[in-house]
Amino acid sequence: MNILLTGGSGFLGKKLGVALMQAGHRVHNLDVKPCALFPTTQVDILDQFSILPYFHEVDAVFHLASYIEAGESVEKPEKYIKNNILGTLSVLEAMRRSGVKKFLFSSSAAVYGEPIRVPIKEDDRTIPINPYGMTKLAMEGLVSSYVASYGMTGVALRYFNLYGPGEDHEPETHAIPRFISQIMQDKEVTVWGEGLNLRDYIYIDDVVRAHLLALELQDGYQYMNLSGQRSTSVIDVIHLLEKILGKQANIRFFPPRPGDPMELYADSSKAGKVLGWQAEVGIEEGLRKTVDWFMRGK
Repeated sequence: MNILLTGGSGFLGKKLGVALMQAGHRVHNLDVKPCALFPTTQVDILDQFSILPYFHEVDAVFHLASYIEAGESVEKPEKYIKNNILGTLSVLEAMRRSGVKKFLFSSSAAVYGEPIRVPIKEDDRTIPINPYGMTKLAMEGLVSSYVASYGMTGVALRYFNLYGPGEDHEPETHAIPRFISQIMQDKEVTVWGEGLNLRDYIYIDDVVRAHLLALELQDGYQYMNLSGQRSTSVIDVIHLLEKILGKQANIRFFPPRPGDPMELYADSSKAGKVLGWQAEVGIEEGLRKTVDWFMRGK
């Protein structure tokens, strides 16, 4: 297949693009940042005139281009609304005008907001509690409306806490790479609350594998959780990293953050039924692989 990636220069995009090529697909990436792993055009997806030519003879689009920091979205909601929602609209319009029918994209656990129960199922209440989560839910709505209106196939994959080798944001706000760096450098490890919040960590290779399986779906709109099917507390993640690194963490506890659920983990049995997928890499194995990548100097 001819595959168009948006946001392919990021953590997931790089892994996915390489996996697609290894599976025999042709990949082209649209991103504001460069990427040397596969053909990339540096362009803003909001610029529909500039991106339109790259949709010619494309079989499927993986749309990963979005801002992802929930905290920043509270401070800068307009930035997230413009890039995430209007950016998705721009891509969908380019697809419609070019006759591209298959759209797969990164949604998020943030669409659920404060869960009414755990593990979370796909048809549970979706009331986002930050602008980031709202944009992801709006993106899902856009995709489902284009599927219904224009005969497309749409797939929304709702990730939980994605982690693994290659995660290297600047600045780093995600828990696992931040904890690893802080422990390795003997810096203070910041924890909000008592570290008892339960989270659902999902390893990068498992998520990439789900994307390749989702590429086979035909017709209609599908949305599903991608989760590790187990929960781990923040403090237990730190203790596992202490064990792997052979170093004690200098933990400093801060007051709990408002709107930070105590439990956030999912049921991913739908992905099992629809895709034949389940997470294979457990949290300790995944942390060891991630630490090894950091120890090798990234």
